[in-house]
Amino acid sequence: MFTDSEVGWDIYALADFKPTKGAKISKQQRNRLVRVDIPRHGRHGGLLSMSAPMMATANGVDTQPVLRGVWVLDNIMGAPPPEPPDAVPALTPDITSATTVRERLAAHMTDRSCAVCHREIDPLGFALESFDPVGRWRDHYPVFREEDGKTIIDDGPEVETDGVMPDGTKLKDVRDLKQWLVEHPEVFAGFLSEKLLTYATGRRMNYRERRIIATLVHEQLANNLRFQDLMVTLISSEIFTGTARNTH
Repeated sequence: MFTDSEVGWDIYALADFKPTKGAKISKQQRNRLVRVDIPRHGRHGGLLSMSAPMMATANGVDTQPVLRGVWVLDNIMGAPPPEPPDAVPALTPDITSATTVRERLAAHMTDRSCAVCHREIDPLGFALESFDPVGRWRDHYPVFREEDGKTIIDDGPEVETDGVMPDGTKLKDVRDLKQWLVEHPEVFAGFLSEKLLTYATGRRMNYRERRIIATLVHEQLANNLRFQDLMVTLISSEIFTGTARNTH
């Protein structure tokens, strides 16, 4: 993992970057990226715990579990859900009210047309709820109050991150989600392969070609899905070679 001193402590709370009392950090040191080793299978590390996607799926003030779940389906699993029905209004979680985020979003599950997609979306989004709008880890939602002209932040309701995926896998938080992806490498590998071939051929893959990609990825599982081997397999496939021949 690469980070600088400010982000390493302020966002990721990495012990390597904990400020030392009285120590001064130069501007050059502050902006220099440093490689840091972090424990595997922890809450940090990998795309799912980076600040960038967490900020992109928040509204600047609150987190948006639905947006985060859709982002994972669209950018990690390659299975974007369809657009919501026009007759269903958007629900905006209000974490300052008495109800929890989960209770607010439970309305999605009462409508049959919504529940089909939200069974896939919501567990992924809630698994990322431990990250606040800028990607800091949290255990409680914040509650703001004014005292002597100052804004005080207290711990509010506990963040709920558990859920059950459509295949029955129980998720406690982002660590279980990352573990699920590790145990199902063909999910991301298939999506990545389709994106690479779409870029290489300049067109979207059709149903037959997606089946070919699935077969190629399955064959590479025996080789631990090494990226180099996967690339060679894709370049050697009839999808790419056929396009290459047609350009001459």
